[in-house]
Amino acid sequence: MKYITYVGSYTDATHREGIHIFESDAETGDFRLRGVLDTLESPTYMALNGSCSRLYTVLGRQSFGPQGRQGGLAAFAVRGDRLEFLNAIPTGWTIPCHVSLDPSEKALVYAEYSCGTAGYANLAPDGSIDTAFAGAPNAINPLFQVRHEGDGPNKPRQDKAHAHCSIVTPDGKYQLVVDLSLDKIKAYDFKNRAWGMKEVSYATIDTRGFAPGAGPRHVVFHPNGKFAFVIFELGNLVASFRYTGRGFEHVATCPLLEGEAMKACKAAAIKVSEDGTQVFCSNRDVSRSGYDSITVFNVDPSTGKMEFLNNAKVGGAYPRDFEFMPGGKFCLVGLKEDWRVASFAYDRTKGTFTQVAQMEGVYRPLYFKFKTR
Repeated sequence: MKYITYVGSYTDATHREGIHIFESDAETGDFRLRGVLDTLESPTYMALNGSCSRLYTVLGRQSFGPQGRQGGLAAFAVRGDRLEFLNAIPTGWTIPCHVSLDPSEKALVYAEYSCGTAGYANLAPDGSIDTAFAGAPNAINPLFQVRHEGDGPNKPRQDKAHAHCSIVTPDGKYQLVVDLSLDKIKAYDFKNRAWGMKEVSYATIDTRGFAPGAGPRHVVFHPNGKFAFVIFELGNLVASFRYTGRGFEHVATCPLLEGEAMKACKAAAIKVSEDGTQVFCSNRDVSRSGYDSITVFNVDPSTGKMEFLNNAKVGGAYPRDFEFMPGGKFCLVGLKEDWRVASFAYDRTKGTFTQVAQMEGVYRPLYFKFKTR
C-alpha cells in the first residue's frame, strides 16, 4: 500500500523547501519525491485531521511582526497530493515548536519554546483557522494563550520557561503543555477554554519529585487512553503515567541509555506502536560520536509498565523525529544534521532497525504525516 507522506522541515534563505511530499510504500519501505512546498518558513511540526482533508503546520511569516514575533499557524486543504493554502494566523512570538489537533478536531493546540508560550486556536467549519483567534494584527487574545514563568536546576537549558509540546487528553478535558524548564506537564481546562486557559493544578504532572532537572520534552498517549508517556530530553529518561480522568499517577521511569551514550545524547521524540505494545524514543548524539539511536520498550497495556528491549543505532546524525508507516513494518527517520531522510525495516521481536532506502539533500528534515485516506 502506498501513502502520500508530508515531511516538515526547517528552512532558511537558501533552502526554501519547507514541506516535501513523498509517496511511501508501506510494504517495501521505499519512498520517492512527489513534490515540494516552498512558500512557508520552517513548517516543522504538522497535524493532519482524521479524514486527511486538512493539514495544519507551524510557520514563520515576516508580516506577522518584528523578529522574534513572526510565529504562526497555517491551514491547508488536501487535494490529492497537492496542498491548497486556506489561511494563517500569528501566534505572537517565535515559530511554535509543536502543534496538534484536539480529539474533536475543533481546535489546534501549540507550544512555543523560546518564550515559553502555549495556546490554542479554534477551527472554522470549513477547517480553516478561526481568525477570531487574533483579535488584531500581531495581537493575541489572552484568553487563547498563556506564558509560563520560572526556571529549573539544570542550567543553562532550564534558564527560563520553555514550552515544548502541547496535546489534548483523549477525553478532551485537558490541554497538556510540557515545559522543559519547569519540570512540569501543566494541565489546562480545555473543555471550558472559552473562559480562558486556566491551569488545573490537580491534573498537572510535576516531575521534580522523581526527576528534577530532567527536562520533559514530549508527551503521548497510549491508544487505550489510559496511559501517558513522557520523554525527558536532559535526563534521557522515559516515564509512564496512569490517566484517571481527573489526573495522573506515576507508574514507572526508565533510562533510555547507559554509559557514554547517556552522557553524549539528548532525547527527542517519543511514539507508541499502533497496537500499544511498544514505546519508541529517539536519541540525538550531540557529541557526534555515533550514538544516535532509537530505544525500544515493550509495554504492558494493562499497567503502563515498560520493559527495555533494545537500543538501535540509526547510522546517521540527529534523529530529531520519526514516524512508522501505516502497518508498522517500516519507519521513516529525519536525520536532521545529515540533511537526509531514511527508511528502516523494523523487527518488532528484536527491536532492531535496518535501513532500506534513503534520500539525501532534504534540508534539516523533522516531522512526518501519512495521508491514509
